[in-house]
Amino acid sequence: MIRVPDIMKGRTGYLVMVDRFCRVGEALPSIEGRKLKDWNDSVPDWQPDKDGVYRNQYFYGGNLKGVASKIDYFDKLGVDLVFLSPISRTTTYHHYDVQDQRIIDPYIGDWDDFCSLAKALHVRNMLLGVDLVFNHMGADSEFFKKALAGDKKYRDWFEWDKTGLPKCWSGFKDMPQCNKLNSSYQEYCCEVVELYARNGADVIRLDLGENLPREFLLKIRAVAKRINPNVVIASEMWRFALEKPNPQIYDQQVDSVMNYPLTDAILRWIRYGNYLHFNACMLNLAKYPLQVNDVLLNYLSTHDTHRERTMLAGEGMIEDPFSGFIWDIDNNWRGVNPFPTYELRKWEYEHDSILKQNVSKVHKLAALMLYLMKGIPVTFYGSEDGMNGYKDPFCRKPKQWNSGNKDMLNFYIALGAVRKNNRDVLSTGESLVFINANVAEIIRRSENGIVVAFLNRSETPQELNAFYPGSKEIFSLEGSTPKILAPYGAYVCRF
Repeated sequence: MIRVPDIMKGRTGYLVMVDRFCRVGEALPSIEGRKLKDWNDSVPDWQPDKDGVYRNQYFYGGNLKGVASKIDYFDKLGVDLVFLSPISRTTTYHHYDVQDQRIIDPYIGDWDDFCSLAKALHVRNMLLGVDLVFNHMGADSEFFKKALAGDKKYRDWFEWDKTGLPKCWSGFKDMPQCNKLNSSYQEYCCEVVELYARNGADVIRLDLGENLPREFLLKIRAVAKRINPNVVIASEMWRFALEKPNPQIYDQQVDSVMNYPLTDAILRWIRYGNYLHFNACMLNLAKYPLQVNDVLLNYLSTHDTHRERTMLAGEGMIEDPFSGFIWDIDNNWRGVNPFPTYELRKWEYEHDSILKQNVSKVHKLAALMLYLMKGIPVTFYGSEDGMNGYKDPFCRKPKQWNSGNKDMLNFYIALGAVRKNNRDVLSTGESLVFINANVAEIIRRSENGIVVAFLNRSETPQELNAFYPGSKEIFSLEGSTPKILAPYGAYVCRF
C-alpha cells in the first residue's frame, strides 16, 4: 500500500498562474512575438488574429520574484502549499506548450529565482508545488522541429497517424502528443523531474497525468523519491481514479490526484440542491485508499474551468443531475467542431458579469464546504478577491492587488484560520457528510477531537439543534446559531 508523506497532510493550498499573479521589477522587452499588456487591463485578448488563430501570446509579466514577494500574503491566507503553473520556456503565456522543461522562461525568471522561492517558502514551513507537462510539447519545440526534419531519435518521441502527420492533444495543432512509451523520452522527463526535485520542489503535479503509462509513472516516482523521499507525486485526473484502466493511486504510482468530481459535487449542491449527485461522489471517494483521501487536491475552480463564482451564478451551466460537469457549457472552443472558437468566446465575454444578489453568499458557502472536506483545499488565485470569469481566457485575468472584494478576502483569511487552528482534526481521521436538498452536516473526527459543521444553501432559515455539551463555536456565517441556520448560513463547532 502506498504511503503518502505526512508532510503533505493538513495543508492549505493556493494555485498561481505565474504570468497573471504578480510582477516584481520591469518586464522584459517583447520577444518572440509576445505582446505585453498593461497589468490593469484586466480583460485578456480573446479575439483571433488576422489568420483566425488564437496565439495566446499576450503576457502580463508575472514572475517568480513576484510570487516570492507575496509569501506574507500566503501566510495571511493560512496557505502553506503554493502551486505554480508551468514555468518552462514557451511562446505562450500559459506555458503548457512546453519547449524544454529544463529551461525556465526568461520572462518568469531563472533557476536562481526558483531556488530562492523554494528556500523562502521552506523557511516559513510552506511547500512548493510545480506543474510538469509530459503528455505533449509545443510545436515550436526544438525536439519537435528535429522530429519533423527526420531525426529518428526525436521522431520516436512523438506520436504520428497513418498518414505521417503528428497526433495532437485534443485537437490543438500546436501541441503534438509525445510517445510516453519511448525510453529516450522517458529519460528526458526523468531528468526534468530530478532537476525540479533537487532545486526544492515538494509536490510535482503531472499535467494530464492520467494519460501516462504505469512504467513511466513508476520511473518518475523512483527518481523523485530517490532525491527526496517526501516529494509528493500528484496526477491530473478529471474523473474518479477507479474509472481509469490504470489504477494510479492503488499501485505505487502517485500519491494524490486532482479531485474534480468533488468540485462538481459541491457546486451542483450549492447551486441546484443536487444532493443525490453529491452522495454518489462521496461513495466513490470512499473507495480510495484512506491516505490518498487525506491529500486529495480539492478545488472550486482551476485555470481549466470557469471561475467558481461564475459557475455558481453565471449563465449556461449544466443542470443535468448526472451528465458531464457543471462547467461543460460547450467544449467546441477547442476548434475541432463546427462551433467557431470566436463565437463561444464572444458569448462568454458578453455574459461575463455576475449580477446576482446572493453570489457572494453562495461563494462563501461553497468555499467553507471545500475547506472542511477531507483532503487539501486549493484556492485558485483571485478567488479570494471574488474574481469571476468563464473559461480561458476569462478565468485567467491578472490579479488586481489594489482592488477586489475585501469582504471575500477577509472571509478567506478567516477560513485559513479555521484550517490552521483545527489542523489536528482536519488533517486526517474520519469524515461523514449527511446531506439533503437544503442542509448539509459535515463531521470530521480524529483522536484529537470532533469538528461539526452545518450549511444551509437555501434562501430560507433552517431550524437546527446543534447544541453539544462542551462544544465551542469556531465559525458562524450570516449570523447562524446552534438553533437557526440563516439563509446561505453555516455554523461550525468543535468538541
